[in-house]
Amino acid sequence: MQFLSTFISLMAYISFATHIVASPHKVDPAPLSKVFIMKQTMDYSQGSLPIYAPDGTVVYRFVRNILDPITGFTTILLDHPATHVSIVLQGVNNLCAHKTTYTQLDSGPQKMQFEIDPNGLLKDQWSFSYLDTTGTQQNFKFDRNYASKEGEIHHLVKNQDGDLVAELRNQKRTDSWLTTPSVHEVDTYTLSCTEDSPQVELVMLMGLVMSRVHDCGL
Repeated sequence: MQFLSTFISLMAYISFATHIVASPHKVDPAPLSKVFIMKQTMDYSQGSLPIYAPDGTVVYRFVRNILDPITGFTTILLDHPATHVSIVLQGVNNLCAHKTTYTQLDSGPQKMQFEIDPNGLLKDQWSFSYLDTTGTQQNFKFDRNYASKEGEIHHLVKNQDGDLVAELRNQKRTDSWLTTPSVHEVDTYTLSCTEDSPQVELVMLMGLVMSRVHDCGL
């Protein structure tokens, strides 16, 4: 009986250990404590769309230029005012209901790429990747809701959803720097992500989703 009890305990431990190793998720998910905010209005009157920190500081500026509306040739610029560093993507076939790829332009190896697959009558499929400092490609997927541009972003591990790294949500915010005496709440598109997430790439994704849904609907 003692042998049987020991055997059962050993098998239970092996099963538990195997589950832990096989799972692509962390035991304790990191909080989505980092927040970036865009106004829902696509107002390019100032030349770019500001992306705010929770205190109202403009931390990024997003610019989209459609150079050829027939072929969908487009450039996307994400500027970081504090460092004067800009990231530029080039998009081909940037047309509604067409598969679109945006690739980072630089003199070195490809670092950042975003893909949109309209997926027919189903919801769009979004993914992006980048090369980390070791040259390893990191892959992510945006699981957009069918009826809105909200959704979750997961790190992909062997083509499976791994840890949740970010969420995109429509919000009504009442921050003092957003409101006015006559406007008490403002519609925003908000990115919430983990501290160790690829925040530049996620902010770029937020701008791309915002633009695509504005132009093409859901």
